[in-house]
Amino acid sequence: MTKHFIQVFSLAVLVSLFLIQPTALFPVFAQGPPQANRDGNFDVKLLEQLEWRSIGPANMGGRTTDVEGVPGDPSLVYVAAASGGLWKTTNGGVTWKPIFDRQNTISIGDIAIDPTNPDVIWVGTGEANTRNSVSFGDGIYRSRDGGKTWEHLGLKDSERISRILINPQNPDVVYVGALGHAFGPNQERGVFMTTDGGKSWQKTLYIDAQHGVSDMDIDPVNPNIVYAAMWHFERKPWTFRSGSDKGGVYKSVDGGRSWNRLTNGLPRTIGRIGIKVAPSNPNVVYVITEASEGTLYRSDDRGESFRLVSQDARIVSRGFYYTDLRVDPANENRIYAVASTLFVSIDGGRTYRSITGKTHIDYHALWIDPRNPNRLWQGQDGGIAVSYDRGETWEYVNNIPLGQFYHVYADNRLPFYYLMGGLQDNGSWTGSSRTREPAGILNDDWRMVSFGDGFGVINHPDDPELYLSLSQGGNIVRTDMRTREQQQVRPAMSVGGPASAQKYRFNWNAPLSRSPHDKNTVYLGGNVVFKSTDFGKTWEKISGDLTTNDPEKLKDAGGPVATENTTAEYYCTIISLAESPARAGMIWAGTDDGNLQLTTDGGKTWTNLIRNITGVDPNSPVSHVEPSRVNPAVAYVSFDRHMLDDFRPYIFRTGDGGRSWTNITGNLPPKAYVLVVCEDPKNPNLIYAGTELGLFVSYTGGTNWAPLHLKNLPTVSVHDIFVHPRDNDLILGTHGRSIWILDDATPIQQMGEEVLARDSYLFDIRPALRFTMRFTRYGIGDKVFTGPNPPYGALITYYLKEKPDEKTAARIQILDGSGRAIRELKDIPKEKGLNRVAWDLRYDTPALRRQPSAEETAFTGGPRGPQVLPGTYTVKLIVGDKTQEKRVEVRLDPTVSVPPADLQAQFDYTLKLRDMQTVVNNALKSLDSIKEQIQQIEKTIKDRLPDPPKELTNALTEHAKQVELLQNRLSSPQGGLGVRGQAQLAEKINSLFSSIDGTNAAPTPAQKEFFTEVQAEMRERMDEVNKFISQTVVQLNDLLRRHNAPTVIAGKPIEVPRP
Repeated sequence: MTKHFIQVFSLAVLVSLFLIQPTALFPVFAQGPPQANRDGNFDVKLLEQLEWRSIGPANMGGRTTDVEGVPGDPSLVYVAAASGGLWKTTNGGVTWKPIFDRQNTISIGDIAIDPTNPDVIWVGTGEANTRNSVSFGDGIYRSRDGGKTWEHLGLKDSERISRILINPQNPDVVYVGALGHAFGPNQERGVFMTTDGGKSWQKTLYIDAQHGVSDMDIDPVNPNIVYAAMWHFERKPWTFRSGSDKGGVYKSVDGGRSWNRLTNGLPRTIGRIGIKVAPSNPNVVYVITEASEGTLYRSDDRGESFRLVSQDARIVSRGFYYTDLRVDPANENRIYAVASTLFVSIDGGRTYRSITGKTHIDYHALWIDPRNPNRLWQGQDGGIAVSYDRGETWEYVNNIPLGQFYHVYADNRLPFYYLMGGLQDNGSWTGSSRTREPAGILNDDWRMVSFGDGFGVINHPDDPELYLSLSQGGNIVRTDMRTREQQQVRPAMSVGGPASAQKYRFNWNAPLSRSPHDKNTVYLGGNVVFKSTDFGKTWEKISGDLTTNDPEKLKDAGGPVATENTTAEYYCTIISLAESPARAGMIWAGTDDGNLQLTTDGGKTWTNLIRNITGVDPNSPVSHVEPSRVNPAVAYVSFDRHMLDDFRPYIFRTGDGGRSWTNITGNLPPKAYVLVVCEDPKNPNLIYAGTELGLFVSYTGGTNWAPLHLKNLPTVSVHDIFVHPRDNDLILGTHGRSIWILDDATPIQQMGEEVLARDSYLFDIRPALRFTMRFTRYGIGDKVFTGPNPPYGALITYYLKEKPDEKTAARIQILDGSGRAIRELKDIPKEKGLNRVAWDLRYDTPALRRQPSAEETAFTGGPRGPQVLPGTYTVKLIVGDKTQEKRVEVRLDPTVSVPPADLQAQFDYTLKLRDMQTVVNNALKSLDSIKEQIQQIEKTIKDRLPDPPKELTNALTEHAKQVELLQNRLSSPQGGLGVRGQAQLAEKINSLFSSIDGTNAAPTPAQKEFFTEVQAEMRERMDEVNKFISQTVVQLNDLLRRHNAPTVIAGKPIEVPRP
């Protein structure tokens, strides 16, 4: 997405902003945006070695718009998400891979698989389920290699594509149904057709700039017959209109080149329409309608006439959001209604029963295997599921992170902070940012706090199991997760109906904000501001109506067919709310109808500042207000006008408390409308912008922006940004790909001209935590979703101006408090730009007999040295002949209580055991070498002498046996059937090391006793080995010389450390 938008961005240095004493009614503050002393442009590719952690969760998926399989092949399935991209499985859903992450948009309306080649995928971008949170697309894409590469084939302004049809007899003929703009009129909508595989397009069906295609289908026997459903839809923030007299069902009999409207038996005024041809009998055509007269119509003559089959409103429900159906490939009378509930009918649509089962409701996709109609894949607001018995039972496939978060928040609990956030149609959830589980963060590590459409959620600083969470329309609940007691605590009860009927109006996504000055104080935005000083038990109104209170925009939403009052269209409400961290009682409130209000006295008086902002049209929704953490004079405001059909980004900054504003939108992409702005808490000149097209960053106060996607963040909508105050992680709540974390944002915060000017630079290292990991789930297979934990230990990040040549070594040394090197990390990354490695808080490993296999490392974790003690250590970066140093503090798990003397004792024993491992491994390496040499000498003698002397061959055989005997006393022989169970010296040492090292505690009496025994055995065995090396091998070599044979190089005796 971003390469043609932005290649470089500038860096600024910190400037000081000072508060001037307030005068008169309104405070006067220091002015001026952050200034750079000079531009420091750099390529954003320098950051691409850093990776975000995609931690899920995946147990609550996001809205799925399409699922497509390959007939007769259960292994290959594609899943398209409303705002989460395109996913592919080649093993029937055990694992999935995203294959559309870095395109211009990852909102998908429909996909189609070439019936002659499943590696050819057509993607129509832009979801066509036009709810209030819908994203947008930029046309049609195609891959010829199963999703490895993509080409954009046009229709850029179609914005939303509802259906793609491929001619089953000629895959170069493709039809695209474009819904068009959801928030205003446009020309690039209707039916488009290509006959040359997407090189060129012709618009063959078009009514006007307000009608688009809701569905299409093609006759499988005669592909010259094509059907299209034309739909009038337009949404505004306060309402929408679904339906008209001009829309309806159209048919082409000449391959889509000309069209006729089908009216015989169909309603005149129709909203959204779904249309499907029965594959087993193309004479049968079903039309499902958002219409007052009926919901399902059937034609038995290829659409020439229709008859009403059903008036069951359940099969349509909310017409603009569903109104879709499927026909069983083998039975023209078995149809599926894809609506809020998934229904099946076996009598041609006259009667229905639910087959929703235990899956999430709100269905948008259903694929039926034409060769095995028992196999169904469904997609809904909660993800996907598969059935192998025609929908009687379902397997929920919850291993794709598609969560559509609106907000994300993090607490400070120990040892790992918890995350919490609300998701579209999937409630509010909480879970740990990392776990002690080696597998990672599992779905089971997350808990639902409250139901509904989830939005803001926070917990109490002193009682992290006490939560406040919001669902749609200001429904706020107070939950104790220990007892699961939950109480609704909204300031006023809702009576339903239009916004005008409410005592207080709350937006679909009402703002909930904690006071940075008092742990019990929270704020809630309706059309007025509410304040609670007892963490949500009671509320006080601290403002009047801060909106325009326009009565024309408070009426019933929907029409002309159906009314829609779900709070999703409630208008004239507050949508952004924040108290200044730098000044108590200074509260900012932004409304969806374009007001920006400020109080500096805790709500006694409010001033509307919107007239001070120029460069944005009136009534523009204030998507976010970000007061500065360091200066009350400074605040950032973003406006989001996309629901007014203006996708441009808008960000403004004030340096004088709102009296004047500077547009800092800069070079943000033209359609990257802004959802959130965040000032970095450690570098106030560093500003983050969460947009519909991903995350952007500015070091210049907004004059230059660049994408901060790093190595792996997709082009996903970023709805919320949170910088953790303790751990300094940069946390993203995305609307389509769940939660992402950049562990330790220090290199992003400290990047600047000083860093770029140097050949190499070692960034500050945050404190590292020593804690115990242990699996509590085992044998879970490959299908379970696991979000990665961060690497254990200290994260070390460094910058290299250029990639060193192969001869230039790069390494990291760890020094203890006395300056002694205790660990060396070799073969570290040395790419141009930022590089990151992790020190695992251990001393160097013992010398190895041989490198462990991948299988051994996977099971045991590989060789390791003793854990370091809590304290301060020095990290030294060495690149060629240049060195840099930084300190790092190692802290003990704060939830563990252990005397320092116990940790010291543990360390002393494990260090001795590490050295004993080295001794034994060195001895084994020497014996391995001797044995190999003896075997080679035997082979040489047999090759050169036809009748070698018995004395010589017997001696070699006998010495080989002696070596093997010594080896087997040091280490149990490998291989063979059964389990010998007899541990030798090496296994005893390794086992004792692991048993002492595996916790934060002093060795037990039994471990100490065993250590004494093992230590004595080691000395005895080393005496035997050294005697063999210094005496026996010498005698063997004398014999070999007498027979002019090669001799054995035994090396020096093995050094044994003093007790």
